[in-house]
Amino acid sequence: MAEPKGFSWVEKLAGPGDLQMQRSKRLHYLASVVPVFAAEVEEPLIMEVSLSDGNGELLGTDNEADVESNPEDMDGQDVADEFLGEYEDVATLDVDDIKRMRWDSVDAAYEFYRRRECVMDSASGRVIQAKTEGLRDGRHNDRVDRRRAHKPETRTNCEAKLSIYFDKIERCWKVRKVATEHNHDLTPASMVHLIANHREMTDAAKAQIDGLHASGIATSKIVGYMAGMAGGYSLLGFLKKDVYNYADRTRRANISDGDANAAVVYLEGKAGSDPMSVARYSVTKDARLANLIWADGASRVDYQHFGDVLAFDSTYKKNKYKKPLVIFSGSNNHKQTTIFGFGLLFDESVSSYKWMLENLLEVMCMKKPSVVVTDGDKAIIKAVRSVLPDSTHRLCAWHIEKNVTSNVKDAVLRSSFRRWLYVDMEIEEFEMEWERAVAEYDLYDKEWATQMYERRMMWANAYLQGKFCAGFRTTSRCEGVNAFVKKFSKTTHTILELVQNLELVVREYRNKELLLHFNSMNSVPVMTTGLTSIEQHAASVYTREVFTDVKKQIVQAAALILISKKRCLNTMVYMVEEYEQPATRVKVAYGRSTGKIDCQCNFWRKNGYPCRHMFFVMKSEHVTTIPDALAIESYVERWGGTSEAGFLLRHGALHTASHRLFLIGAQKLSLFRKALNGVLTLCRELELEYRAFEDGGGERPISAVQTKEVNCVVRDPAVAKPKGAQKFTKKGHLRKKRLCTICKRPGHTKRHCMKNIE
Repeated sequence: MAEPKGFSWVEKLAGPGDLQMQRSKRLHYLASVVPVFAAEVEEPLIMEVSLSDGNGELLGTDNEADVESNPEDMDGQDVADEFLGEYEDVATLDVDDIKRMRWDSVDAAYEFYRRRECVMDSASGRVIQAKTEGLRDGRHNDRVDRRRAHKPETRTNCEAKLSIYFDKIERCWKVRKVATEHNHDLTPASMVHLIANHREMTDAAKAQIDGLHASGIATSKIVGYMAGMAGGYSLLGFLKKDVYNYADRTRRANISDGDANAAVVYLEGKAGSDPMSVARYSVTKDARLANLIWADGASRVDYQHFGDVLAFDSTYKKNKYKKPLVIFSGSNNHKQTTIFGFGLLFDESVSSYKWMLENLLEVMCMKKPSVVVTDGDKAIIKAVRSVLPDSTHRLCAWHIEKNVTSNVKDAVLRSSFRRWLYVDMEIEEFEMEWERAVAEYDLYDKEWATQMYERRMMWANAYLQGKFCAGFRTTSRCEGVNAFVKKFSKTTHTILELVQNLELVVREYRNKELLLHFNSMNSVPVMTTGLTSIEQHAASVYTREVFTDVKKQIVQAAALILISKKRCLNTMVYMVEEYEQPATRVKVAYGRSTGKIDCQCNFWRKNGYPCRHMFFVMKSEHVTTIPDALAIESYVERWGGTSEAGFLLRHGALHTASHRLFLIGAQKLSLFRKALNGVLTLCRELELEYRAFEDGGGERPISAVQTKEVNCVVRDPAVAKPKGAQKFTKKGHLRKKRLCTICKRPGHTKRHCMKNIE
């Protein structure tokens, strides 16, 4: 970040209090950003430079100084001292004083001249205007075929200059000639920071901009933050336009080999830090990127734990190619949305969705979800039916209700549909009510009603009430993720920028998950139900969010009434009824030898934790712990294998278990040393055991699925055309392309013309 030029005029215009505040802000900013004053200037002030021996004979010709910045020449404190002291009185120097001056480098001479011209007229509040030597060629103004408006004239052929030469005997630069008279008006002091050669962006400023951009902060907000830290836009050292230009140059440099190819290379490069990250893509016949899917190692681990319910939506388009973005998500053990991966579709066709789902299964070690939740898109329905025929496909209840509202005008019938969507009922009851509604409202010939009935197993709660849906009834979680992604993406983003910003989205979700996990580990809920043993066991096996719901079921067990109790071999069968609902009776079975418990209401299979009926039986049987719903055989089979899925599960379990170690070990230095030594010792022991296992013919370490490769560089997809009509001339014809001013041909300018190069 360049320090603002012309401190002395700021000091003269500001009051004592304002000046102290400005100095404080400048010193604070100098501490974090090292400014460099000398910058490469496109149109510098005239300053002739020549080489000479000790007696003043010239050894070279006069040239304009083309000075480049060198951030290593001075540190922040040196710059601050120089800024606050050395050039504070240069305005008092006359021509003779200047001729006696000496400099160690051209940069120092140019900086002195530039500062003197800035402050020489500060008493009147005016500084020298930046300009170049000579005038613009008049032939550019006389062209009759010119389409663009003329740029304002900034050249005045001013003769003001500082000419210097190098004295080899004294080894310094001396003044040869000084001209201080200007032939133009002077720029007001309040606008000096707008002069081109008084603006610059240092490497430190660029690094700060890059870091803020990498965190998903918009360019406009970055400039506002940096201006606030510097004390105002006039003290920033560059303009907002300069930041936007730098950001655009950086963006173009990142995708110099192609946007799609840069994104693929970026995803491949992530394997260095995350070996379990995976990316798959396909290309079109002309080698353009078609479909892309990717997931990092943590997402793949999360899918192995929580991938029983998969939800995705593709209504989100946030890239300059207008490609549909698919976000695969689910619900974790904190009842929080977790992201499994992302996909970029070629189009919303059945083939694209099939490709996406097939590659998702391969990436996730062929684990198929038990329930898939989507909207009512026909292409998605066909793809899910083809790739996941054994999975229960649940349609979003909100979309179904909206569809019913737009097709049904009768309020009673709409109320019946809402009942079929949300109320628990038996399949026979639903079928009877449907037949009655069809006959009453004459829906036999209604195509919409026929399609709804054909899809009844995808939306009617009677068919879905026994399925574990992890709280999913709608795609609102997908919409929530889409709304959050909106903060990090724009319609102008490239694929590479989209991929990088989606990483920020995943990082935010994982940070929330970490906070919830920390609260579950470091808090103990208050026991209030009276069933202390069961409640304590529930608090130890469930997260705090799930325990809140479990506790409600424990409390509601007190409202149940025992109707009958029978014994069948080693199984006890209970019949209970709801308080104030004598017609509602539920049968519960408890195996005394196996310790398993089952309820007729299917609450456990639907929600993942016991219902109030089961807690009533636990109380009656004096059970102090909640029975495990997962058989020990399946537990060993799931975790003990050497497949990649087993590796992901074990990796995730160790990562989660180590959180407590990190928390306690970081509290004190002695605990840290003990934890670190223990981890290192354990790693050495495990490594020796692993090598012995590998040398003895054990299975090779499991590697991540590599990115699918093709024999050619991946080309960018076709950029989507913006909305709006084409621009026409007054005659109604398309505008002609610009012609080269040298060869009069389209497709290039004079800078790239072959005749000019020759």
